[in-house]
Amino acid sequence: MPWCYTTDKNARWEYCEIPSCDSSPVVPQPTPPTVVSECYEGNGADYRGTIYMTISGKRCQAWSSQEPHQHTKTTDKFPNAGLAKNYCRNPDNDKSPWCYTTDPHVRWEYCNLKKCTDVPPIVQKPVQTTKTTPVTSSPDCVISKGQDYRGTRSVTVKGYTCQEWSSQTPHPHNSFTPTTHPEAGLEKNYCRNPDGDINGPWCFVTNPGPISWDYCEIPTCASTEIECGKPKRKQRKCFGRIVGGCESYPHSWPWQISLRTSYHLHFCGGTLIDREWVLTAKHCLERSSKPSYYKIHLGIHKEVGSEPSKQVRDVEKIFLEPSNADIALLKLKSPALITDEVLPVCLPPENYVVPDKSECYVTGWGETQGTGKEGVLKEAGFPVIENKVCNSPEYLNNKVSSRELCAGNIHGGTDSCQGDSGGPLSCFDGEKYILQGVTSWGLGCAQPMKPGVYVRVSKFISWIERTMKSN
Repeated sequence: MPWCYTTDKNARWEYCEIPSCDSSPVVPQPTPPTVVSECYEGNGADYRGTIYMTISGKRCQAWSSQEPHQHTKTTDKFPNAGLAKNYCRNPDNDKSPWCYTTDPHVRWEYCNLKKCTDVPPIVQKPVQTTKTTPVTSSPDCVISKGQDYRGTRSVTVKGYTCQEWSSQTPHPHNSFTPTTHPEAGLEKNYCRNPDGDINGPWCFVTNPGPISWDYCEIPTCASTEIECGKPKRKQRKCFGRIVGGCESYPHSWPWQISLRTSYHLHFCGGTLIDREWVLTAKHCLERSSKPSYYKIHLGIHKEVGSEPSKQVRDVEKIFLEPSNADIALLKLKSPALITDEVLPVCLPPENYVVPDKSECYVTGWGETQGTGKEGVLKEAGFPVIENKVCNSPEYLNNKVSSRELCAGNIHGGTDSCQGDSGGPLSCFDGEKYILQGVTSWGLGCAQPMKPGVYVRVSKFISWIERTMKSN
């Protein structure tokens, strides 16, 4: 039934007193809430009651909130876990329902609930034909160094039980807490790798002896085939104007990344071509030759990057194309987690030439020149212009090399602009999207007879594959 947050600081929310609609003339009365069992069966993974207090009497934090405790237990990652409001739940298959608390000093606690076998049921629990299986945010195995591991293993290779990351006993560790590493998934006492240790996930241990920490024994994930260039989200496919603010549907271009400074300021685009590799423009990296200067944001639609699907990666190495073309490779320190919001695009065959008038799309968070839609990912579809035409005097007058391609509308109004540099020019081949261009340069922005110029990716396939294989 309808509800709302209240202005009473002691009551976060309540149901509203609204009469039930009925065809018969009766005196309106509030519709009572559905009565469900306030006890749990098994480990409580199927509990859908409305208790929101912990065993110590603390109020639960809403699952949709990231305050006072940041976390990854959100409805998009656990769609079948019933994460409604601030009700006690068990999304990660723990021993019983729990919740994050509104106490900033206590991250989480088990809830004040008993098993149904210990108390008489209030109402008979409905019979379910199939048991709901809790959805985990990641498989119980590691990829690479395991920095993205979000499983629930909590025992080390020596058999020690892991100490909770929010606890400072028996081993104090102020440098590794949910506060100091909010993106590292330091929940409960689960094995994690907040410092990128080359040997994988680890934890502090509950043994008070001289050994304060130990590695965790977690199997390596079996390699799986990734379908590149096939978005999981519906696309807008607009031939409107990127400068004119044609907003993309959220996460419909899942290979688009935001290249940022180490303090998270967006300044260029890029394209995910593999779990650990991003392609961008060489001129985007003129700010610094140090990998530590840059951050990669993936899985975002808003430039502020506030979505739960956001992934942030550090850059481990920078590779500039040796013949001075405006193209570069970035190796990530840890692989991107492939999700519906993060997916690599496909690469073209070597030396492939995109046919004239092919339908392609450029995407980015770049300058909109006051036309609106600032701060969200935009897209523009326009045709490829063959180099012979593009190099004619009325267009770009022989300024475009064979290692570049042109795309745009002869009347202007559609183009990539500052902030889109390094981003993808994605072309659909009837089955999947292929990265045919890297946004490079142009004369002005969305000017008539001055289409955008893109590095022709097919000319650099050997260099890309060689670099990735040897690194």
